[in-house]
Amino acid sequence: GRMKSTLASIGDGRSVGSNSLRLTIQDILDIETKGRWWKVGAKWAGHQPREDKTNDIGKQSNIGSQSDFKLDAKQEKLMALATKQRMNTELRRSIFCVVMGSDDCRDAFENLVRNNMLKGKNERETVRVIVHCCGTEKVYNPYYAHLANRVCEYQSSCKFTFQLTFWDWFKQFDTMKARKAANLAKLLAYLIINYRVNMNVLKIIDISPDDMTEAAIIFLTILFTNIFEAFDDPTQVAELFKRGEPKGDRLSNGNNVGSDDGNVTAGTDREALKESIHIFLLHFLQSSPKNKKKSKFRKNFKAVVKVCESESFESMLF
Repeated sequence: GRMKSTLASIGDGRSVGSNSLRLTIQDILDIETKGRWWKVGAKWAGHQPREDKTNDIGKQSNIGSQSDFKLDAKQEKLMALATKQRMNTELRRSIFCVVMGSDDCRDAFENLVRNNMLKGKNERETVRVIVHCCGTEKVYNPYYAHLANRVCEYQSSCKFTFQLTFWDWFKQFDTMKARKAANLAKLLAYLIINYRVNMNVLKIIDISPDDMTEAAIIFLTILFTNIFEAFDDPTQVAELFKRGEPKGDRLSNGNNVGSDDGNVTAGTDREALKESIHIFLLHFLQSSPKNKKKSKFRKNFKAVVKVCESESFESMLF
């Protein structure tokens, strides 16, 4: 299951079914010290079963203390998981507990603001924790993308911080697992589509079809696929790929998204990026099963290929 949903179930005591194993993340973390209680014949030195709550009539005075115990237990489990996830400073552990322990995106954002976790150096650590948690999930969870988007909306400087954070992850493509690459690609696609980050974030990726890691190929394939399937109008995709161009090459933008790029790449570097994207699209995505006639994918794929082949984006926007 997903890390956040699992932690939520830990907090409120929910169970997926009366006949299901009550196996939690903490049980897995405690295998070395407490053993595997769910395995027949295995040793176990864990906690004792809880009292049957149906026998608590007349014990109303203990309700408050029981609630406090449940909250403390949840915090302990979050802290244990934070340590397991290599949150190696008190600040990072605190941010992790807010991100993973909040009820929803709004609750998480308000807790981050309330605890001054979007100011100064705290902002950088918050962004890194959000991206880390997203990449660690077994199945992509859009919660992190919505939280990241809200954070960027509130604190404009976070946009560039996200770019720097992705650059650090790109350097780990050699050892990155496919699942993490897919999760991070979907997160970045969401930020690009919502004009929080522009295409210049990809400029440090060495795109050479004969010498790319599997993680890099998976990442870029999912990134571009998500972008192509997000728009009905090909000119919107062309405009999206235009962001980050030197100001002299820009066109006016009705959405006023150009002003919040915060990161403009010089002409020669931008041309190199366009060529790299062009090579990747033709080599890996032209034969994609999603590239079907009259599909949004094909229309947007063709639009971006033309953008990459043209000397100026103006030839695409009419």
